[in-house]
Amino acid sequence: MDRTELLRRAFAFSMAEEGGATYTDDARDPGGPTKWGVALNYNREAIPDKDGNGVITAEDVRRLTAADALAIYTERYWRPHIRAEYPDALAFMLADMVFNPGPGAAPRLLQQACTACGRRIDADGYVGPQTLAAVAALAAQDLPALLRALAEQRQAYYRSRPGWPAYGRGWSARTRRCLEAALQLAGDA
Repeated sequence: MDRTELLRRAFAFSMAEEGGATYTDDARDPGGPTKWGVALNYNREAIPDKDGNGVITAEDVRRLTAADALAIYTERYWRPHIRAEYPDALAFMLADMVFNPGPGAAPRLLQQACTACGRRIDADGYVGPQTLAAVAALAAQDLPALLRALAEQRQAYYRSRPGWPAYGRGWSARTRRCLEAALQLAGDA
């Protein structure tokens, strides 16, 4: 699949999971005010200053458009974290994981999934030659197994989070839907 189309498909999936244009400000969510999945407390420097006053506020989040969200998703989440070497199905799944649970957790969870599939590597969060070699070998051997292991690691991560009591049910459903979509991309629904 063309990577631009894959990016758009991943973005559409993540936005549907995040509630799209719905603005939220849940006191239990450390991300703070959020729209299009773009949380103020995690994206302050990427959110457009709609007032031009140099201070990004909840009102700037409220004014975010789908185009703003796509630009942020592309520049902060896709380009720095989704490697050309990743098979489409893995890139799709990781794109949603970089967005939630986040760019710090997603590479470690991928590395843990590689280890769970028999390719022992350090879960240091750095995707370098060792991780890429493990991913390539596992994807060639059994990509659906790698995707399932990654979903299991994501689920375990969520269960370890303080927000699990409030958000666990939704996180679990999102993980399942993301896996199903990735398996479809891999041709193993």
